[in-house]
Amino acid sequence: MDEVDGGLARTTAAPAIDADTTFEEQARRETEAYGDTERLWERPAGDRGASALELQGLEVEAVPSVAAIEGHPLHPAIVPLPIGAFIGAFVADAAYARTGDRFWARGAHVLSVAGVATGLLAGALGATDFVGRDRIRSRGSAWIHAGGNLGAVGLGIASIRLARDRNPRVVVPTGLSVSTTSVAILAVTGWLGGELAFRHRIGVTRA
Repeated sequence: MDEVDGGLARTTAAPAIDADTTFEEQARRETEAYGDTERLWERPAGDRGASALELQGLEVEAVPSVAAIEGHPLHPAIVPLPIGAFIGAFVADAAYARTGDRFWARGAHVLSVAGVATGLLAGALGATDFVGRDRIRSRGSAWIHAGGNLGAVGLGIASIRLARDRNPRVVVPTGLSVSTTSVAILAVTGWLGGELAFRHRIGVTRA
């Protein structure tokens, strides 16, 4: 076969293939002739160079959840429920402000109740992981994530106390302001939750 070395072509004779040669024997001969190319992918022993995860600023060791079933973390499985409910309450408040239809005021109230109920469940699961893992508590973003979500649930409770279903006039501007603030907080805490999971490997099952 032809190879290029420094711009000059030279020919290297490939090992002859015998009709009686087995596949394993032929592979051994090619390895002797050209070198074991698979070893090029191995990290040399004692190499202290950064791994791909380290170069990207990612944690190498996973931090499994305390609240988990068969290694599957429960907190990220539940958090979409309160997030969806509080966003739905905001949309319903905006729809009432636009149309004046009491249906939207009642809908926002029901969604706020659902958001608080599922938010308390998600918060309890998250608190279990937070208390049970030192590496979670050592991160400032985890504290902001926890505090922000607690604040969003608190705003949800305040939203319920407005009783939109009985007095829809409180939707504008009070109810709409509360639901807008809740969504803004959840946008920040949701982003931080993603950072904790995907960048710092919080809640990831060890391989």
